[in-house]
Amino acid sequence: MYRETIDWGVREFVKFLFRPKGFEGRIASLCIPVLVALLGGNWLVKATVKGDYSFEVGSTNIIPEWAQWPLVILFTGIFVFCVWVGWKRFSRENELRNRKKVVVVEGRGLREDDGSPLAAAVSSDIVGHRIPVVLDLRQRRDGVIIEPAELLPEVDATRRVVQQHAKQNDRQDVTLVYGGLTPVPMTFLTGVAFDDEGSIVVMDWDRTREAWRSLDGHDDGQRFLLEGFDAIANISEVVLAISASYLVRSENIATTFDLPVVRMSLPDLNSSHWSQTKQNALAQQLFEAAKLLEAKSVKTIHLLLAAQNSVVFNLGRRYDKRNLPGIVVYQYEANSTKKFPWGIRMPIGGETSPSIVRN
Repeated sequence: MYRETIDWGVREFVKFLFRPKGFEGRIASLCIPVLVALLGGNWLVKATVKGDYSFEVGSTNIIPEWAQWPLVILFTGIFVFCVWVGWKRFSRENELRNRKKVVVVEGRGLREDDGSPLAAAVSSDIVGHRIPVVLDLRQRRDGVIIEPAELLPEVDATRRVVQQHAKQNDRQDVTLVYGGLTPVPMTFLTGVAFDDEGSIVVMDWDRTREAWRSLDGHDDGQRFLLEGFDAIANISEVVLAISASYLVRSENIATTFDLPVVRMSLPDLNSSHWSQTKQNALAQQLFEAAKLLEAKSVKTIHLLLAAQNSVVFNLGRRYDKRNLPGIVVYQYEANSTKKFPWGIRMPIGGETSPSIVRN
């Protein structure tokens, strides 16, 4: 017990020494050379040789003795006061860090290994105690969803866990971080489910760096190009193919759907999506496109989406639950005869809960 107390004291003292210093740290630093001059610079040790070595101590009289000690007392008091102020500041900052919570939701669904945890990659700029919450959407087969209906409750359960953490603390003290590697329909559903959770810091897995990364890149200005919307009129169902990272091929769509197809595609599918500003703009484009389809009497959108996880999540967050057409988001299976064998009908409009749609 005593050893743990000593270890804690040493850790706190080291953190105190190397903390970002305020004005009191600079003043205390200036007091040190002044005190050294007052206590040491006023005296001189002389070495003389008188047969044998001998030492003589004498005053240099730089500072009058009547002024020396009052100055020592004054600057010592200033130094002690600054240290006390610094310690109080450090204690308040430490208390603030302990009060703040960072709920880190990590979606796992494409690989059996746990890999690098998202919570460990969250930037130190986000202050607060890390609370990892794992959204596990794996079914013991690497990258394959066997029974998607069994996974739907997991998304809602994770949302309720996050809400519970938010209720236990002041909402302004809770930061939500999301990142994942999950199938497109599950990712979109997670975005829809977390739409009302306020500001969310979104991260994604960078395959080049093999590490988690924030959306801190430059906005290259690329936006979706819309195709086929003008031809839609008085049709209740359409296929919306969104190509952000890969092209949603027409021959693959034809294996599953016999419906009018509209497209939203980036001009350059190799463009970078590591900009939060760009992703927000793309999500707004989806919102506007869905509004346009709703104005053309479309009731159901069959969404085929090829994009990285963070893009899919942000698109799901932006999709309006109340005023836009119903939407089914499909899973692409390259080895299936029908390339889009199942999808998730989102809890949009009159749908109170998600459900599986099979082709």
